Amino acid sequence: MTIPDIPRAVLRAIRLIEAHGSVTGVTARRMNGLYTTEVTVNIKTELANTWRAAGKSPSGVRAVEPASFVFLDSYPMIAPVISLRDDFDRSHPHLLPGSADESPQPCLVAGSPREVLRVRGISGLIEQIVEWLERAAYVNLIDPEEGWEPTRRDHIDDIVVADASWLTAMPTREGGCSAYLLRYVAALSENRSTSYLATLARSDPIPLSKDLSVRFKYRNGEGFRAGDAFALVAWSGKKADGTPYIADRYAPETVTTIDRLLERASDLGVGKHLSAKLGLLQDRLREATMTVPVPLVVILLARRPLTVIGTGSDIELCPYIVELSGADALSSGSTKIVRTAAHRDDISVPLLRRASADHGGDVGTWSLIGCGSIGSKLAVHMARMGRGPKILVDRGNMQPHNYARHALLPTGSSADIALSSPKATLLNEALAVMKQPAVAHDIDIVSHIATKRSLKPYFDETTQLVVNTTAAASVRESLTSLTFTGPRPRLVEACVMGIGKVGVFTVEGPDANPSTVDLICETYAAIHRRNELRDAVFGEAAAEIAIGQGCSTLTLPLSDSRLSMFAAPMAERLADLRRAELPPGGLLMLGLPRGPLGLDWVETAISPRLIVKDGAMEVRISPEVDDTIKREIDARAGSETGGIIYGRYCDVTDSFHVVGTLPAPPDSEFSADEFVLGTQGLRPLLTDLIDGSGGALYPLGTWHNHLVPSGPSLKDMGTAVLLSGMQFFPLLMLIRTPRQYEVLTVETLSSRALSTYVDKNDAEIS
Repeated sequence: MTIPDIPRAVLRAIRLIEAHGSVTGVTARRMNGLYTTEVTVNIKTELANTWRAAGKSPSGVRAVEPASFVFLDSYPMIAPVISLRDDFDRSHPHLLPGSADESPQPCLVAGSPREVLRVRGISGLIEQIVEWLERAAYVNLIDPEEGWEPTRRDHIDDIVVADASWLTAMPTREGGCSAYLLRYVAALSENRSTSYLATLARSDPIPLSKDLSVRFKYRNGEGFRAGDAFALVAWSGKKADGTPYIADRYAPETVTTIDRLLERASDLGVGKHLSAKLGLLQDRLREATMTVPVPLVVILLARRPLTVIGTGSDIELCPYIVELSGADALSSGSTKIVRTAAHRDDISVPLLRRASADHGGDVGTWSLIGCGSIGSKLAVHMARMGRGPKILVDRGNMQPHNYARHALLPTGSSADIALSSPKATLLNEALAVMKQPAVAHDIDIVSHIATKRSLKPYFDETTQLVVNTTAAASVRESLTSLTFTGPRPRLVEACVMGIGKVGVFTVEGPDANPSTVDLICETYAAIHRRNELRDAVFGEAAAEIAIGQGCSTLTLPLSDSRLSMFAAPMAERLADLRRAELPPGGLLMLGLPRGPLGLDWVETAISPRLIVKDGAMEVRISPEVDDTIKREIDARAGSETGGIIYGRYCDVTDSFHVVGTLPAPPDSEFSADEFVLGTQGLRPLLTDLIDGSGGALYPLGTWHNHLVPSGPSLKDMGTAVLLSGMQFFPLLMLIRTPRQYEVLTVETLSSRALSTYVDKNDAEIS
């Protein structure tokens, strides 16, 4: 090949290489229809003066290092192969795995060289190798602050899947080697050697008994073989002086035979343990006859002087695979082939947390009530972080339409889907795959609370949060009605309002103050105050769609992607709550639309309620209402004043939730003796409140003050009786005295209606 035959992109690369070193040769050739261009270059390294005089550093890096760049005709899409001189010291870290007969190749980047080539060009790769050689000269290719660089294992066909946290917990002071059963799948091909995927699950060790070969069951499929095999896991113990054996010398991966494997095991301090087990295995299989090769997985656990990067442990996993065929030579000197394998961590909570950059601790467990769209997405998001729920509660079965927005995917035939399993059960099966099985309850939580008056067994002493994603007022109010003798879990609610217009995420305060019902009332009030939101949430009719002819069940039209916009941030906030201490008070988060694809989340701290009791009845007053009342009183010193209070009344808990006030009409009368509420302009105010909140908020009654400490007057009682006949729930009259609040609640019941249902003995209502 002549220079004109060299691709133009390679010629440009040669010019850039010349700018960083002295090019000593360019060799172009054609092999098997492929064009290759090899460029050799001398790279000048920045050594200390004393080292430069000697021509090399104490670590063996020369003042001028030759390197080779081999370009294929696929360049510049594929990066060149960069090699060092054949006798370069292979004890340096960050060398790619390869045979001792091949030139060593430096590991220049943690990711793909082709990405460096695309982003920074060939100059980026040249700068990387210059920096690599200089760091090798000063023996700082491994940064102690980063940790120990694990031995590179690239371009490997065999994979061993095992829980790293389980393996790294095996080493004992005495050292040892244990055998474990595993499952494998062998990919069979006529054009290439068999590759293995071996899965080693947590289990107890097995003895290497004489009938070991009978365990090697298998079945053949189209292009694969699946069967049983076993693994040997070996670890070092203590040295003669009682200190742990630490393998502090870095070495590239060069194991190719049993003999080399035993040498590597000896270097790692596990030689005698592995040798003894392999010798026993050799005896056990001496007379064995195998119809197909069986993979033996060997995992050496090397204790390093630093934490292995990205693992949180000082144990490095070094896996290998040996194909057993019966009567195998497994002792020193054996040339039986050993294949380097790659370790892939099994799904586990530590792995999921590391992959999610979640380094927080646990402060308790959480239960999920509602395994529908939002609930399933929260559960799966959290499980992917290694923080799945411990208890699932939902009374519904999965139906075909649920899959439009559910986190799970359908399996089986359409008939199976139409008559599917409970949502809680199916969701739990998905969590179990992620090694976080929960306890699933297919029950109606409202009926359970109504009859049992308890949330058990749906939480225990470890439960920190109970997350309600049903968006059902019946569930919310039933949960609030419970009393607890022991620690009370905080209730969290997550839902979407206005057919995907607004996301709501609330967290109760300590001791349910503010409670989840207080927080939904605050949510209604916050939405009512925003004109652009009140129409979206309260003004739009629920556009329900039928899911089957003759079926009474309806569902809302909303895309999965739209719902996921809300669910993902909710999961992030829930994860924050699981990692750290809960907020000191209540919390309200609103996800508000921003453009066609965005959301703005507004987070508001909600203060505890001021609670006033009237027998069994409870009045829960927001601090903002209390402040408004105090300001009105201060503004009319020496006179009684008042206004209208609004919020919601919950008959399940017999509680008033007061979240706002309306000012007194201008025709109201204020004097030192009494306050008389006027009516001028009152109707538009009430209409705006009720219609503007879709009836979620409404007047509860009135408030006024007394100038001296006193309870309700006779006139107060008469007024309350009169007003109570105008509404179908108890009327609340709130009286502020100089010292405290007094309350008067009156309810008008129809004696005519009651008499229809009461028997002659006035005993029971039929």
